[in-house]
Amino acid sequence: MTSAMRDFTTGTSDALELTWDAWTGSAWDRHLAVAGLSALEQSWAYGEALAAVEGCQVRRALVTRADRPLAMVQAFEKHRFLPLAVLRILRGPLWLEPGLAPEGRQDVLRLVKRAFRLARRELLIWSPELAEEPESHDLMSGCGTRQMVTGYSTLVLDLQRPAVELRAGLHGKWRNMLVAAEASGLSVRLAASGRSFDWLVERAEAFRRRRGFIGMPSVLAQAVARAVPDKADVMVLTAHAGRDRVAGILLFAHGRTATYALAWTGAEGRRLRAHNLLLWRAVLELRERGLGWLDLGGVNAAAAPGVARFKLGLGGRLHTLAGTFI
Repeated sequence: MTSAMRDFTTGTSDALELTWDAWTGSAWDRHLAVAGLSALEQSWAYGEALAAVEGCQVRRALVTRADRPLAMVQAFEKHRFLPLAVLRILRGPLWLEPGLAPEGRQDVLRLVKRAFRLARRELLIWSPELAEEPESHDLMSGCGTRQMVTGYSTLVLDLQRPAVELRAGLHGKWRNMLVAAEASGLSVRLAASGRSFDWLVERAEAFRRRRGFIGMPSVLAQAVARAVPDKADVMVLTAHAGRDRVAGILLFAHGRTATYALAWTGAEGRRLRAHNLLLWRAVLELRERGLGWLDLGGVNAAAAPGVARFKLGLGGRLHTLAGTFI
């Protein structure tokens, strides 16, 4: 059996069990909901989408102790330089045991790391869902890895507070722009697919290419939307001035979290502050659905200061990850 088709069954370490590739989409997403604040990159739909777009193989595992789930991890395998298999873990594992002690996290990370070995011609490139802090670097060095790239930063908005508190938490200038947008006569429509989705993805991709942004490519956004089991988890909000669409945003819900994936605003939308209105309406919709967090996506004050300022205006918490390790 080739490495790409090898049998990932069960590994054990210190009473922990690591069980690979025994999950359906519905079972995986039930665990994702338990994780609470989760990353889109660890969702079933993202895994299926990346497999379709990049031709990689998706590997999913649950770490348990005495049948109690502790963590879940999704990895992507590709043979870039035969016979070397390159495996990527993006923002995983996700933690399923509240308050798991550092010793327990260390055991989980070691078990995951031992599943991939250079002796078997496997190279693991790992961006763990660990915050940028000394303890995280100790955990990663404790399982034999070293940092190669500094951490990605995103903004996370806690939706579990009352709407009035969320609105009060908006930065003053951002809130003033929202008030102006609410008074402008714009209407907002919510869809899951169809013309609004196609319209937004086409414009967002053209803008991304023109400005050189690193954001989600349209082909990946389309693949994620196709792979989402519940189409209500694809949220396209568009702002309309009369009969004209002037702005739009795309979010994906996964478990109890939603991720802000794409956006586009034209000249008229910018004038009317449509983007502020769309994001605020998205916050209210997500709260109504019972979601707990909104991941606003990457912030880079050096490369895109305007985008960073806009996202910071929502009053979210900066969440910087420990980095990428090999």
